[in-house]
Amino acid sequence: MYLLFIFSLLLMGYLLGSVSPSYILGKLLKKIDIRLYETKNAGTVNSYKVLGLAPAVITATFDLAKGLTSMYLAHLAGAGPTLTHMVGFAAIFGHIFPFYLKFKGGQGVATATAILIYYLIIFYKNSWLPSDSLLFLAFCVASFIYISKKGEVVGVVILPVLTAFILVFSAPLSSKLYIISIIAFILFINLVNIRAHNLLRSTTKKMKKEINWRLYLRPLAILLVINYLHRDKKDTLVLIGVITLLFLVLDLIRLLSKKINLFFFNKVKAIYKSKEYKKFSSITLFLFAIFLTILLFDQNIAVLSVSYLIFGDFFSKFFGLHYGRHQFFEKTLEGSLGHFTACLLSGYIFLQFISIPIYIYLTGALVASFIELLPLRINDNFSVALLSASSMYVFQLF
Repeated sequence: MYLLFIFSLLLMGYLLGSVSPSYILGKLLKKIDIRLYETKNAGTVNSYKVLGLAPAVITATFDLAKGLTSMYLAHLAGAGPTLTHMVGFAAIFGHIFPFYLKFKGGQGVATATAILIYYLIIFYKNSWLPSDSLLFLAFCVASFIYISKKGEVVGVVILPVLTAFILVFSAPLSSKLYIISIIAFILFINLVNIRAHNLLRSTTKKMKKEINWRLYLRPLAILLVINYLHRDKKDTLVLIGVITLLFLVLDLIRLLSKKINLFFFNKVKAIYKSKEYKKFSSITLFLFAIFLTILLFDQNIAVLSVSYLIFGDFFSKFFGLHYGRHQFFEKTLEGSLGHFTACLLSGYIFLQFISIPIYIYLTGALVASFIELLPLRINDNFSVALLSASSMYVFQLF
């Protein structure tokens, strides 16, 4: 009997989710299958493009409501939290795979987003997410909307950060797992759309040169910071020192031997950039800066400034090259805003594990972004962490 109850509720969720207002309105208003036009998707955006504003509003309202409505009806019927969650997934599944449209519907993002927002409200009401974290997240969303003007790109940046917030702050495990699964679904759809529309494809020589495997591996350096939070300073310095020394020795060998240097730049082109032919590589400078920052400053300051170095440069290059519109010195306003927002994001997460006043954290983020923006002769892989750490140290003194 209970299995029939479960099946009935899941079927109810699926059937409610499968109702496609954009398809129905397309047939009623223009006698067309909306899935054959523009983005070929039975969703809100395509409704607006093909049918107009009013049908798009109706589509958005219904698509946003059907998941929550299904879950509410399941709750009224006496379903527990786990079954209610499953009914929400059934509604999303129905949105994507409606049986009467040969299982070709929308993407389910609107339905999933409404469920996500609802649970964020619950998290906020139960103090599982502090209000300042949501305000902070709202600022970051606004920042990346201005930079990229692409919802999918904003989602790829913000959704992992939201996941980190949910993991960091206390909440029941079942609620955490459910909201993270919803986030993972939305993130997956965003990535599918980005790939389908080539939103992050490197189109110029400069982009292809700067946005390579080295840039994508850079965030992995955060493991060194996490290691520092769990181990003492001496062990951390030994680990980073050994890694730095390996790259330093490799640089010295190639700089002292013209043949070896030519080999790397002619045969193994992917490792070094052309501007590093007669210089130490940015990888070596990056690691050396991390080593010196941890050596010279206390843990709180070092953790923040190194996180600024790791993520600030990544976001600056990535968004500056893809979406830079306003030139500022040798950089772009969009790239610098990306740098500052990345510093705020990484720093805010680490604030949950260290003890440092908020104005110190903000000062370091501002200085790091300012140093990255200025056309200084010092490589910013070396200067950003050390100078932002120095500014935080000075402010802490006075």
